[in-house]
Amino acid sequence: MYWSRFIYSILVGVLFARDQILELPPDKGVEFKLNNFRGKVFDNKTKEPVEDVSLDLYTGNKILKYSLLTDESGIFAKNNIGYLWKPRIVLELENYKPKTIPLLPESLDSLGNIYAEYFIDLLPENERVVKLVRNTLTSRAETFFIKGNLFYYTSNLRSAKKVIIKDAKAVQKRDNFIIMNVNGKNYDVSKCYVPQNGRYENLSFILKSLLSEPSFKDSGLPVYLPQHLLEPTVIFGTVFDKETGDPIPGAELILSEAINKPTSFSGSDSLSMTKTMPMAKYFANLERKGKKDKKFYNFQYNTFKRRVSDENGRYAFEVNRAGIYQLEISPPGIYVNAVRGKPNILVKYGRGGWYKSNFSLKP
Repeated sequence: MYWSRFIYSILVGVLFARDQILELPPDKGVEFKLNNFRGKVFDNKTKEPVEDVSLDLYTGNKILKYSLLTDESGIFAKNNIGYLWKPRIVLELENYKPKTIPLLPESLDSLGNIYAEYFIDLLPENERVVKLVRNTLTSRAETFFIKGNLFYYTSNLRSAKKVIIKDAKAVQKRDNFIIMNVNGKNYDVSKCYVPQNGRYENLSFILKSLLSEPSFKDSGLPVYLPQHLLEPTVIFGTVFDKETGDPIPGAELILSEAINKPTSFSGSDSLSMTKTMPMAKYFANLERKGKKDKKFYNFQYNTFKRRVSDENGRYAFEVNRAGIYQLEISPPGIYVNAVRGKPNILVKYGRGGWYKSNFSLKP
């Protein structure tokens, strides 16, 4: 018994040192009430406080509850949090190693509050992002506004407007101060949220090292746009003639959703099936899989929605939950026998997504 516990403690120490992620023991996965959460973040080497560290508070089922940001003194604070189940804090800052730490009920004081101090480590020099020089401000901003993509614009946390980009240009009004001109209209960069790793991040926060004024702090807006302000995810595209490029109207598009339990197998046919995996576990393991552990997945699909391409060959579906979706097309007229695939679309987020899938058909 002693040796098994000793080996277990070594393994936990090695995993934590490697991934900077501390897993909760099974008996610690309880729900508890947290009133106020406060603390400070330091550089692990210099012991100096670190500004602009993002602290995201997640529940055990990976739902983001709150996003906090440290001030110039490294301090963060959030009051009246409420009940949490298996909560974790994720600390992130450019050029620092991300760190994930569980919040345990044992850390509560007599008033139901938690005060914590965290230490984060700089990345090695060869892994750090090179600082941009100031004359790249406009070109850097424009990289987030790709034609056909979208961004959100908000003046407060009550509503946000989705803007589909037709054309965009960063306009420098004075030294190290810009506005974005999108589709002929000017936008304040401190109120623009652009897609970044599955979330929408404040543009002035991204560009803060290049801007001469503290636009982000003055705005009073959060680093990431809250999920409830995002519109449902859209799957869209165009059906067109492969040879002429002309749009094809009247094509029926069928969107199907995978059922909850995909079947995984290691070989190239269904005879090598090994197990079923719940959808939630499939998503959790998707990004962890290495190339050597690559598996194939068979899904059964249920028809979800139907659309018909318009006079410009365009179609669109809205979905409001993550999942695996499949598109199938029934072409009209001379295209009825055209060869076509059935693309699978992995939707990781039920809100804010923007997925394009075109069909080119040959008569």
